[in-house]
Amino acid sequence: MRIRISKRNSELVDYLTSLFNFKTDGVIARIAYSYSLQLNKKFETREEIQIGSDGKDWRDERTLFGTTSDEKSYLVLYKALLDQHYGKVLTEEEFIKLFKRHLDFGLEKIHQDVDGKNITGGYHISYLMKLVKNGLELISENNPFLPSPTNENEMNSFKGIVSIVLGKDEMEKEIVLRINDLNEFDSCNFAIAGMVGSGKTELVKDILYQISIQTENNLKFIFFDYKGEGSPDRLKSFLELTDSKMIDLRKIPFDLNPLSFINLHDERARTFNIKSFVDFVCTIATQLGANQKHLLQSIITDCFDHQRNLQTLMPKDYTDIYPTLNNVLESLENYNQENARPADSLDAIISDLATSIFQSSPSQQGKKIYEQSLYINLPLELSDTMRQLCVFLTLKYLLAEFSSTNDTEPTEDRIKPLRYVIVIDEAHVYLKNRNASKALEDILRVLRSKGVIIIMLTQGVEDYKTKNFDFASQIKIPICLNINNKDYRLIESFVGTPRSKQKLQETINKLEPQRAIINIIEPQLIKINQFWQTFKRING
Repeated sequence: MRIRISKRNSELVDYLTSLFNFKTDGVIARIAYSYSLQLNKKFETREEIQIGSDGKDWRDERTLFGTTSDEKSYLVLYKALLDQHYGKVLTEEEFIKLFKRHLDFGLEKIHQDVDGKNITGGYHISYLMKLVKNGLELISENNPFLPSPTNENEMNSFKGIVSIVLGKDEMEKEIVLRINDLNEFDSCNFAIAGMVGSGKTELVKDILYQISIQTENNLKFIFFDYKGEGSPDRLKSFLELTDSKMIDLRKIPFDLNPLSFINLHDERARTFNIKSFVDFVCTIATQLGANQKHLLQSIITDCFDHQRNLQTLMPKDYTDIYPTLNNVLESLENYNQENARPADSLDAIISDLATSIFQSSPSQQGKKIYEQSLYINLPLELSDTMRQLCVFLTLKYLLAEFSSTNDTEPTEDRIKPLRYVIVIDEAHVYLKNRNASKALEDILRVLRSKGVIIIMLTQGVEDYKTKNFDFASQIKIPICLNINNKDYRLIESFVGTPRSKQKLQETINKLEPQRAIINIIEPQLIKINQFWQTFKRING
């Protein structure tokens, strides 16, 4: 296979090969290509955009893709990665075209990341090791958010354009974002940073209201209020106008069985799913030890085995019936009695999940949670562990559900169909937890192709850049409201490099409550929309 790249990419390959002191130029090409896949970058196979062919010409695929010990090319592995990435067997022409697109993206990203950094201090080596580490973590079998292998299911989607009026600029001109127009944004995800009182919660409620109105309430959402400040009276107008329902965990548990993502029919997949569920519970509930982890896995496995036996005996009554957390709790209590085991932190956590957090029904015959709009109120009376488990076990369920569906295909006008909106308030709580932030990273990677919008809210822009992953790199709509730390470098890293640094600095100096910085064309200050104002305007 012969691949010829552009002159610009040839220059970058030569520069980076020299910088990292690689023996052959194919090494940096493979790294750049893999980095693009690691960032979940996708291009439309039908796009007419072509990368130039006026540069380096790789005539020997072994030079480009590397070789095995018996001098066979690794091309088949890189081809398989791209086939898996796009969910289809690519033709040679498609592979070459997409390889060049991913190579171009990866080279530019690496060059941008290392340009101007302290090379003499070894920054580029640390950077390279970080890429390798992130890649290894991405394919780790211990990843609790790997979806189970299931058949693709069709799911309803909204195929029209969704335009959001974010606010007004200093000239009172409305700032309109066509959030699912791929001509403007290749990702629908939002990252919003703002301290208490900046107006971020009211802004998000207004965004959800606009989405609900435009889609006639067909595009559903789930809003996790980590602060637990919502009340039916204060939210009455919002709940009515968005046709949404409030779940207040102070009063009633959440009607969801978090075990229902586990595969009932494939024993190998079921074993993996149970292990991933237990791993995930233990990464959030760090007080659980190895013995408790092993016990929980055994108890859940026994519950599924029991359910399978009932299905064999009475298939009419027990087909597609899942064990619940109540079943797990009951089995755990029976185990304690039989083995004279005293109740401990494991019992307390399963008891709280089964009685206070989730109201797990054995069957899932009613409405799925993604078929309704929900506002989940997580009261401060619940421990941090319980609130985080509620959010992430729900996200795990949603990820499994959406991962089993087909990708949403853009229209001829490059409008991306949308299926759901997930709002994660106080996201810094999870971003600071390495295990939880890894889960968020996987959610962003996987769900972007499924038509799901993720909106994250934090108190500062620095929250989005963790030690292991830069969440801002996966967000195409960053909004910086009034924040405590107005460090220029942090804000620039969040909103993107501006055309004019002076313009951005001037805009930062003007930040105040209900004002925000966006950097779509150039840095500008806007007065953000607030739902309470919108409601007041609508109702006179």
